[in-house]
Amino acid sequence: RLNQINLYLYYMSQQIIITEKQLKMIGVRLDEQNNSIRAYSFDWDDNILKMPTTIKMLKRSDSGWVPVEVGTEEFALVRDSENYKLAEGAFDNFINEEAFLTDLLKALESNSFAPSFEKFKEALIYANPISIITARGHNPQALRKGMDLVISHTFNEEELGRMIDNVQQTYPELDGESPETTLKIYLDSHEYHPVTSKIFTDKFGLEGGSAANPEENKKIALRDYVSNIVRNASEMVDRGVEKLSVGFSDDDLGNINAIIPFIKEVLQVEFPDVDFVVYDTSEGGMNKIVLKQTN
Repeated sequence: RLNQINLYLYYMSQQIIITEKQLKMIGVRLDEQNNSIRAYSFDWDDNILKMPTTIKMLKRSDSGWVPVEVGTEEFALVRDSENYKLAEGAFDNFINEEAFLTDLLKALESNSFAPSFEKFKEALIYANPISIITARGHNPQALRKGMDLVISHTFNEEELGRMIDNVQQTYPELDGESPETTLKIYLDSHEYHPVTSKIFTDKFGLEGGSAANPEENKKIALRDYVSNIVRNASEMVDRGVEKLSVGFSDDDLGNINAIIPFIKEVLQVEFPDVDFVVYDTSEGGMNKIVLKQTN
């Protein structure tokens, strides 16, 4: 197995060419213990990692509006306050790829892990399908590069080996592939949705997303992800799939309060065979909310 440093250097220096057929192999992962597929959707900031990225705002004072910069955790609390408003270029730090990777390295080096990090890491080790649904506005490839950094800085050789073995055991088609190719195919198969990016709004034909109010775009991203998981799962009926569940994890209470009724009123109706789990990390812990189908 490659050690952590060699893995990172390898990704930075190599380009592995893979086929569309190989990507489809990693659409879903079957949990062989209970014939189920477990898929997850994770928000990034303050959910997986506590990033040092700041938002430019104006704060009301006795002398007028004063420029301030707030972190994402504070922004979740003040974004609807009448005493705060967005400044020009408020989310510039959330669009630049170099700034994202720099901030990510700082978070990793300071062990700034957020409540869902262990669940996120577990999902990777067990080769579950994953989507990243974040209010950031980067190119999706920035998030994909972020996955390499997270793995290279937080996985030991045993964990990396278990992840690669799980991918290859679930998909015999990858038997004989190198660990590097197997891992790249798996990570490339994830969905990366920075919902305030131009790429996202163009993809879904939106007039333009509001970076300050991403709830609606997160609903669109989650519905698209669930549709893809269900479609891929339908191709695995010969493997005895009996259950499909999708977990959604976010630290912003506004997003949680928007996504729960959306799941109940829209997704559970459209996808009656899917169980949903919401992981609310808004209070610094993990509140697991199970939304099982009633039919």
